[in-house]
Amino acid sequence: MVRPGESTLAPLARELNERLRAIYADQLSGVYLFGSRVRGEAGAESDMDVLIVLKGFERYGAEVDRTSELVSRLSLGNGVSISRVFMTERDWREADSPFLRSVRSEAVPA
Repeated sequence: MVRPGESTLAPLARELNERLRAIYADQLSGVYLFGSRVRGEAGAESDMDVLIVLKGFERYGAEVDRTSELVSRLSLGNGVSISRVFMTERDWREADSPFLRSVRSEAVPA
């Protein structure tokens, strides 16, 4: 789940994953943590970067809206800003960019 040293994020990552599953059901392909917290480079103000992989979606903004209340509640309740990125399953598997190469190299399932 979360790499050693990030055990304080494990309960938050688990809860986020469970609640996203409740929202998306079988549309949710995966939830991954990445970024400074996963690499062990986080400072006190670092956010928790989350990649949410969906089988498909039409509008990125609609997914942001769909998850805003959940993310706000979890962020405020845990004192950690949660930054999310949405991606289709196909793009996660097949697209290529410096961002994706970096995320793939460090992604940890939530």
